[in-house]
Amino acid sequence: MEDALARARRSREADLADLMAELRIPSVSTLPERRGDCIANAEWLKARFAKLGFEARLVAVIDDGLPVVVAEWNGAPGKPHLTIYGHYDVQPPDPLELWSSPPFEPEVRDRQLYARGCADNKGNHMTAVKAVEHLVEAGGLPVNVRFLIEGEEEISGRSLPRYLRENAKQLDTDAVLVWDSGFDEAGRPTLATALRGLIYLELHARGTAVDVHSGLFGGVVPNPINTLARIIGELKGRDGHVTIPGFYDKVRPPSRAELEAWRQFEPKFAAEAMRMSGTRVLEGEPDYMAVERAGSRPTLDVNGILGGFVGEGQKTVIPATAFAKISTRLVPDQDWKTILESFEAYVQTLTTPGVELRVDLLSAAPPVTCSVDHPAATALTDAFREAFGKETALIRMGGSIPVAVDFQEALGAPLVISGIEQADAAIHSPNEHLVVDQYHIGIEALIRFICKLGERGA
Repeated sequence: MEDALARARRSREADLADLMAELRIPSVSTLPERRGDCIANAEWLKARFAKLGFEARLVAVIDDGLPVVVAEWNGAPGKPHLTIYGHYDVQPPDPLELWSSPPFEPEVRDRQLYARGCADNKGNHMTAVKAVEHLVEAGGLPVNVRFLIEGEEEISGRSLPRYLRENAKQLDTDAVLVWDSGFDEAGRPTLATALRGLIYLELHARGTAVDVHSGLFGGVVPNPINTLARIIGELKGRDGHVTIPGFYDKVRPPSRAELEAWRQFEPKFAAEAMRMSGTRVLEGEPDYMAVERAGSRPTLDVNGILGGFVGEGQKTVIPATAFAKISTRLVPDQDWKTILESFEAYVQTLTTPGVELRVDLLSAAPPVTCSVDHPAATALTDAFREAFGKETALIRMGGSIPVAVDFQEALGAPLVISGIEQADAAIHSPNEHLVVDQYHIGIEALIRFICKLGERGA
């Protein structure tokens, strides 16, 4: 371990350059025109793993999907097996005009690295790649390691989930490091005890057969934008309470220990949430703390809305159609299928005469809970303490990692959900950034974690 740590400290410049090389690949999975870039990123990772002596390959699971990078090394017989998860796809960088530097031309300013994907997830998975690299160079890995890095996390893709379920017998492992999270608002490393689930859908509204003149037909024919706005307004009250029937029926309340920890953290969380988002006030259910609403309460949000004429100037038209993109975040023990059925029935009661509604499901994932009472979790918290000099906070993650449930159900191994990005990394936003020291010390933390796992077993 000490030799690997020394190598990591000597190689900081080269390690940062390697991360920047991957960040230059615009691997935006949601854009068809970037498919070639996504595959190029997968090939780039495959080549790195092959150079480390791993058996590395790209697995095309479904015809229209993006490949899964599978890299395996089993040269430590009798030692634990660790699976490491990450994703090489990134969010679109729009709006480009809000970036201080081009999103795919990484730049370091004031010891922070700016680029799309530097935090989510290339900065994270490259800390794992570099930790393994330094251990290999220092004499060999103390555990058996498998990397599974997908290209569809940002679009809730099907490739890796299907691969896990179809190949579960060949993917036996002692622990899964889901390395796709980060530090909290107080600057502490975290370990997730729960992930929120997700429903992402489109709500389509149709009125007339074609767009019509708003002077000749205004006040006579139905307007789907008016109706859609009315429906969206009815889905959630001013107090943040979602009105879908049965929405809260199965919500599992947090424990007393969680609530006590959150009360102490609430002032810091609320202040940082306002600072990072640039808002003057936090909204939501008034009977719950902000930190509680962010991780243990379900939500509903409109992510986009489009209809009619949206160009410059004027066009007096009543549009024939309009649609909105809507997502819900679900908590244990909510069932996404039950919530979706209730949503579909409910919006039909909210529509107006002459406006037909259609609900299209784009993706869904159930909420996940995971224990932190196992050797892999203990090894990581000890490694964080030694590397960063900080204790690890237990959190419920507000976001979703869709493949987590597939790891849990298909492989049956304990999940360790964490990462190194700082809380204000601006993931999914312009000027996404990663503190450079987080990257370098994160490599050292993972070196320690892997060695501790080899010593203690899983």
